[in-house]
Amino acid sequence: MILSSRSSIITSAIIVIIVFSAVGGFVFLTNQYVPSNVAVVVLDPGFGDRSMADQAYEGLYSGEIVVDYDFRVADDIPDLTDIIDSIALAGRHDIIFIIGTEVGLPAAVESVASTRPNQKFGFIGGIVDLPNVASATFAHEEGAFLSGALAAHLAVDNENRTGIVGVIGAIATDPTITELIDGFIKGVQYANQTLGNVTLLPTEYVGSYNDSAVAEGLATNMWNPAVGNASVIFAPVRASIDGIRAAMEFVNQTWLGLERGDNHEPFVIAAEGDQRYMGNPNIEIATGPSWVVTSVVQRSDQSIFRILNATLWGDFIGSANYGGGVALDLDTGFGNLENNGVILADMEEFIESDYEWVTIAMINMTTDYRLGIINGSIDLDSL
Repeated sequence: MILSSRSSIITSAIIVIIVFSAVGGFVFLTNQYVPSNVAVVVLDPGFGDRSMADQAYEGLYSGEIVVDYDFRVADDIPDLTDIIDSIALAGRHDIIFIIGTEVGLPAAVESVASTRPNQKFGFIGGIVDLPNVASATFAHEEGAFLSGALAAHLAVDNENRTGIVGVIGAIATDPTITELIDGFIKGVQYANQTLGNVTLLPTEYVGSYNDSAVAEGLATNMWNPAVGNASVIFAPVRASIDGIRAAMEFVNQTWLGLERGDNHEPFVIAAEGDQRYMGNPNIEIATGPSWVVTSVVQRSDQSIFRILNATLWGDFIGSANYGGGVALDLDTGFGNLENNGVILADMEEFIESDYEWVTIAMINMTTDYRLGIINGSIDLDSL
């Protein structure tokens, strides 16, 4: 399990320079005395919302690379456009990364990159077809489909489960959230063709990326036996996952604890970043199976590291999609189940637990569905 601890999270539109020095192993320098310079620009709230940006943040520090990182948080799209243009104009950075899937970002990146042809850009979350832009996009719906099928089986796995599945998203207009929820619902419905006894509650939205109070209320009602009575909730809610965690604790202690002992139901499936640790007894310690049985994770960490590595080695490829790790054709290449650009976070530890919350049969089912998506026997577009 991955546990992320970021004591230097960026929470406002300020510049923070972090120098990461390698000890042993390869050191990438464009100048033997001066570390390479890399700018990373995201939209408010920046890092710390447990989104794609946080996952990408992991990739920036996953290798032994000596780099000066210049992190900036933009208030909105026009502000981001001004920031990346001013950085490009200064000409001091080997590459400028823009991370996000918000509407308007591709146009902003393209507008600046087209006028700054000598500046390299990395766009994590969208596509721009220019020779100085390396992109990375992901088939979120593929991983979410598997998580939906898993949720359906979890919901009816034993007599304690209700057969009811809920969905709580962050913001209804966010394209990544929409893609995740659409894929998840298709997965639930597909699995239910066989199971036949799964009920899907109406989707609810927090209306924010970081409103734990609202998220807690929505999740509590979904799990409340007298209201939603769900066994599983899919929660692509970003930082509002703290509220989902609070609801899990309340529900377990209020309705489930006495009759099920330490069984720690109900369950959550998270998304975007690996958030399994949010279900641990102590979220600062990554140990043991948690209420968050898995996460749908796009490997933006892998993509951003490989783009950075290629840039510093002089192997940068523009007009290419690095969503699957290596440079792929923009028209057909992206991070998906086949190239492990999108994954379900590992669930083996649940099989080894006393309660076997996730069974071998469930994992085999997600494996079969994954292969079906890859070979085309399961066509998500037709579902």
